[in-house]
Amino acid sequence: MLKNIKLQIALLTLFLLSVSCADDLGNYNYKNINEIKATGIEKEYTIYNGEHFKITPNLNPTLDDGNDPNRYTYEWVAVNTLIINAPEAKFVIAKTKNLDIDLKLAPAKYKVYYFVKDNITGVTWQQEPFTLTVVSSIYEGWLVLGDVESKARLDMISILPNVAEHKIITDVLDKAGSGLKLSGKAVNVYCFKNPMITPLMYGIYITASESGTSRIDQDSFGWTPTQNIAYEMVDGSIPRNFGVDFMKSALSGENFIYSKGNIYYYMRIQQIGYSLPQNKVDTETKSFYAAPFIAENQGVLGSPVFYDRDGRRFLRYSTMDGICSKMPEAIGTGTVLDWSNTKSDLVYMTTSSFNGMENFAVLKDITTGKYNLLRFNTGFVQTYYKEILNAPDFDKATHFAVSPDSGYLFYTVGGKLYEYDHGTQSAKLMLDKGSEEITYIGFHANAKTFANKLVVGSYGTTGTLQLYTVPPVNGALVLTNNYTGLCKIVDVAFRAR
Repeated sequence: MLKNIKLQIALLTLFLLSVSCADDLGNYNYKNINEIKATGIEKEYTIYNGEHFKITPNLNPTLDDGNDPNRYTYEWVAVNTLIINAPEAKFVIAKTKNLDIDLKLAPAKYKVYYFVKDNITGVTWQQEPFTLTVVSSIYEGWLVLGDVESKARLDMISILPNVAEHKIITDVLDKAGSGLKLSGKAVNVYCFKNPMITPLMYGIYITASESGTSRIDQDSFGWTPTQNIAYEMVDGSIPRNFGVDFMKSALSGENFIYSKGNIYYYMRIQQIGYSLPQNKVDTETKSFYAAPFIAENQGVLGSPVFYDRDGRRFLRYSTMDGICSKMPEAIGTGTVLDWSNTKSDLVYMTTSSFNGMENFAVLKDITTGKYNLLRFNTGFVQTYYKEILNAPDFDKATHFAVSPDSGYLFYTVGGKLYEYDHGTQSAKLMLDKGSEEITYIGFHANAKTFANKLVVGSYGTTGTLQLYTVPPVNGALVLTNNYTGLCKIVDVAFRAR
């Protein structure tokens, strides 16, 4: 009996609940809210990093009279698909309705999400993500360091695989999203010779007068403070903004740096780091002030040559012993120069691949004021030593370079470029840029198909870089490449692959 009563009560309760729910169906007031369904966004994009990237989506709001311009907030988020779960994988690239930016993402494949928040309803609408493939625009090419309004800037002439037209990228560090901010005036840009797979064997270094010398990542141009060259030196007291005047690299992973009369040496394979200055003679106690030139002379495979500015003498350097010694007895055909008592100031010195590799030195006799050209091979045999004759305004020359094919010595005076032929002992005017100033000349052995081209940087209202073929027998220079719109060029390097 009690069991039947409980069952009747349960059925009655269920009935009352069902009637209550049925009666309540009409008490809810449903409202549609504003929805965002953006269009105008493709499913895939491919773009070079540093290039301008623009997308103008249409929001297509379902309930919006358009009277409130501040109704929405926006966010474009890129996620690197290779490291999707890492904190560094997510990048907010814009907070505007339209995506209108210089793309500063590292080369990779990304999923990009577009979020639109309706500030009235508080709802954030996520649009279907699209795939963004960022391709390196800084793969290979000319690095051009110079000044803009007396401030250092790095430009690049980018040479992309299977792309005929070379791309000029001004302020490439900013376009690549590099953390390196140059301060002061431009000083030097340099790439180690013969790029290797491991970054420990290769380096791209940039020097400005105030920020010092920094190494940037060879692929992304990325930078952190610990990439200042001071962190590569054994001496921990070196200031963090330590700067070099120039660098010279003979082999992969081998490098010389010169700074204010001192020379330091680095060799990765032998685990030799930059330590004490190497401008010291094995039989002497005091260091000498090195002139600002190094003849790398095959580096560790040969014997590099320094010049004692005050003692006016050449000295050979041992990479194994880390010290200099006197040159061997001077031998050669015809007149030879006393290595240890030149009675001359060194005006210019370099190593060229001319004639199987020779070293060129321009010296000014302190007694007569005359200029002489010295050539010597890797075994220190003097192959040429004669006075420089019939060379207009040679005493006013500011930049020098030696052709690897002909051995012609090029020099500049203002906007004029001369070619000196040591065979005829005379110079020929090759270029006259009028009111423009020639600010740089050089040859680049590691520049692949451009290795034998004469590189000329000039400045008028803007910086110009030109490449010339140097014909034999003093033929007129042949212009092969012309790039304008650059900084006022101070130094040039070729970033090879």
